[in-house]
Amino acid sequence: MYGFVICEYEKVKKNFPEFASKMANLKASLIAKASADWSPLTYGGIAPKSGQFGETTIMPELFNGISAAYQPLPTWYQWFNGTGNQTIMAGAGTGSIIAEDYKIGLAGLAFLSKAIRISEFRMQIGDRKTPRINVEEAFAYNKPAIIFEQPFILDEEESYHLYAYVLTQGPQRIKLLGLQLNRVPNKLQTTNTGAAIT
Repeated sequence: MYGFVICEYEKVKKNFPEFASKMANLKASLIAKASADWSPLTYGGIAPKSGQFGETTIMPELFNGISAAYQPLPTWYQWFNGTGNQTIMAGAGTGSIIAEDYKIGLAGLAFLSKAIRISEFRMQIGDRKTPRINVEEAFAYNKPAIIFEQPFILDEEESYHLYAYVLTQGPQRIKLLGLQLNRVPNKLQTTNTGAAIT
């Protein structure tokens, strides 16, 4: 149920051909859930009109990072300032929830930094916990990605935590792979880029 594949981010389609069908299934499942939960709104894609909900990439501003201020991430860039077991990302809403009006289809994680500063991670989505995943094999890859064989849906007002064992201090970019649906498109269309999303 919690299987995964490690491959280079740039070669996901080549090395993991099932990724396209998994993404299509994830998108269809997420749209069906949003259509039921947000009825009578309908899916409007990347440029929704009145009465529609929109789609975009997963926005880092919906998540808090590891920084001392523990504020929403303006980008996927973080600075790890300690080592050991830590929460390196969590929902930006009160109680570490995904903010209301957003649903996320999570297909995997990509490490966009040359140095990978974690050796393993696990997630908690609401009351569901995933097993620990050791990523030391990924050290041999250039910008590796961890693709889940069974993607996850992060629902609005559901808590999300990404825990990791941090090996060294320093910069790190870990990007969540998938898509995001937005019930109120104006929240993304009228706010400044990099600003917190509420």
